[in-house]
Amino acid sequence: MKERCREVLQRAYLFLDEEVLSIEERTQIQVHLDECAPCLEHYGLEREFVLATSRLKGRDECPQKLKAKIQTLLEEA
Repeated sequence: MKERCREVLQRAYLFLDEEVLSIEERTQIQVHLDECAPCLEHYGLEREFVLATSRLKGRDECPQKLKAKIQTLLEEA
């Protein structure tokens, strides 16, 4: 993954995590995602994952072994 892509996705994840970003930062993220199909795909998958897990809040705790496996898979993507 290109360094620019890494930087944009890190900021995009901040936005997904409901962190406050400036209008300029959000615009830069959107422009990059519009121009970079791999990042758009990765961002889309991550967004869906966040939405799905947010719906599960308050349910049974995820086993630590499963959390570690998910983290490893995300890092490899």
